[in-house]
Amino acid sequence: MGEPTQRYAVVTGANKGIGLEIVRQFASTGIKVVLTARDEKRGLQALETFKASPLSDFVVFHQVDVADASSVATLADFVKSQFGKLDILVKWYSTEIKLTYNRVIPSHDVQPNNFGIFAS
Repeated sequence: MGEPTQRYAVVTGANKGIGLEIVRQFASTGIKVVLTARDEKRGLQALETFKASPLSDFVVFHQVDVADASSVATLADFVKSQFGKLDILVKWYSTEIKLTYNRVIPSHDVQPNNFGIFAS
């Protein structure tokens, strides 16, 4: 059986948390991963976490702001020129959401649907 072909992945929002762990998991299976972040400094700091590990050969960094079309195009050009293909794209986006608690009074907010059951 022949050599398995190298697979390539891009993970957006990968400078911390779940995105960074996705990069780690892909790299640990031999997938070459482009770790991306909007903030270049934070992205390079995330890349540093791989430098002292055997995974360092499988992770590269590229800055991208997914809200900026030219930034996304630059990333696409990078992937095409460096790897020639892309097998996996993980569009990870996270943000802190501050939720406020509002007391729900079921009799005011939840009512049964007695009419929808007769629709055809």
